[in-house]
Amino acid sequence: SEWLISQYPANYDGKVDLDRDRQDILGLVDHWVKLWKFPKPIIAQVQGMCLSGGGELLAICDMVVAGEDAQFGHPAGRDLGIPPTVFMWPMLIGMRKTRELLYTAKLIGAVEAERLGLVNQVSPREALDQQTRELALDVAKTPANHLAILKSATNRFYENMGMFASWQSGAELDAIFHQSPAYIAFFKLVKEQGMRAALDNRRKLYG
Repeated sequence: SEWLISQYPANYDGKVDLDRDRQDILGLVDHWVKLWKFPKPIIAQVQGMCLSGGGELLAICDMVVAGEDAQFGHPAGRDLGIPPTVFMWPMLIGMRKTRELLYTAKLIGAVEAERLGLVNQVSPREALDQQTRELALDVAKTPANHLAILKSATNRFYENMGMFASWQSGAELDAIFHQSPAYIAFFKLVKEQGMRAALDNRRKLYG
C-alpha cells in the first residue's frame, strides 16, 4: 500500500515531509475505518508478540482469542511514534493502563490482557486454532443480517464518543512525532549500520 512505502525515513538525511507523512497516516486510518465498518464479525487469533500495526488490527477486530504466550505493548512509543488509533486502549483498557503501556516499554501477557478486556479468551498454544474455530462457529449460529445489526449497535457507542475524530487526531500527532530527533536518529542509524544495529541501540537506551 502507498502509505507503507511513500517515505521510508532511512532514505532521508533529516526529516520526512510532514504533510506527506500526515496524508500517509490518514490513509492508514481510512484502512482501519473500512475494517471497523465491515458488516461481518472479525475474530483475531494472536500468537506471540502483538505490537504496532498488529495491535491496531487487534483493536479493530470484534473478538480476540490469544495464545497463552501472546504479549502486548508498544515499546516504539519511546522514540518511533504512536499508532493513530492508539490501539483503542483508552476505551478498551482504561486511561491509567494505556498511559503505563505508552510511556514505558512494558509488555503484558495474555492473562493480564484478558483481565483488562483487551482479549476475550486465552488458549493453550496447542489448542489455539481449535478454540478460535469454536468461537467462530458459535458466532456463525447467529444470522448474518442480525450480526450486522448487532455490530452496528455496538460500534456506535464508540463512534458517538468521538472515536473517528480521535483517530484523525492520532494521525496528526504521529506525523508530528516523526519529526522528533529520536525518530530521525533511529533511521540515521538504520541507514548507516542497518536495522539490527538500530534495534540493538534502542534496547540499550530504552529496555
